Amino acid sequence: MKAAPQEQWRLLDVAETDRLLAQAKHRRASLPELAELKDLAVQRRDLAEEVVRLATEASDVAEEEARIEHDLEPARARLARNEATVEAGTISDHKALKSLTEEIDHLRGRISDLEDAQLEVMQRREDADKAHAEADRHRLELDDHIRTVLASRDAGLAEADRTIARLTEQRRAQAAGVPADLLKLYDMLREKTGIGAGRLMRGVCEACGLTVNAAQMRQIVVAAEDEVLRCEECDRILVRTPESGL
Repeated sequence: MKAAPQEQWRLLDVAETDRLLAQAKHRRASLPELAELKDLAVQRRDLAEEVVRLATEASDVAEEEARIEHDLEPARARLARNEATVEAGTISDHKALKSLTEEIDHLRGRISDLEDAQLEVMQRREDADKAHAEADRHRLELDDHIRTVLASRDAGLAEADRTIARLTEQRRAQAAGVPADLLKLYDMLREKTGIGAGRLMRGVCEACGLTVNAAQMRQIVVAAEDEVLRCEECDRILVRTPESGL
């Protein structure tokens, strides 16, 4: 394949732009905000589940407290009626009075037990409400942080997209000055290895970083200026420039 030296030099410009493009695309795909958002999504899901669990727990305790209060109301009302009856002195039958007195004692014990249970449940409800409120506060704080990271991600993506668009246009303009057959060969090699061409610099192929062997160097020295050369080590296009030291 033949190509004027200046056309081969333009290929080096394309290769440098391709390198910058690859870096820009890698930076776009590996923005730290992307990884952080994945972690935050897991945290948000777990915290949302915790908020629901604590809300359910608080609701269950509230229902338990309501049931105790529901049991207390009739017991207190019956105790009040029985005590009023005894104080009124209207019961003359000894057995009936004894039975009523025993019921009063039973009601007082029952009410005492319910009130103790009510106090314990009230404390549990206070703790459950506090835990639920705390978890919900953390959820809101996490949502605020997620919005901040999203904004940072969007800004990073927009900046990366601008860089990629600029380099893509720069690459298009540079590639326009490279012969079609040479550019096709370069693109094929770049697709296979990530690098399509490299400069020959003081006996070293910059594409692979290996020293060109003595036999090939002799061939390079006598090769025509418009001959498109390939590195025997990496098979990429080897471009000679005034800095090659030939």
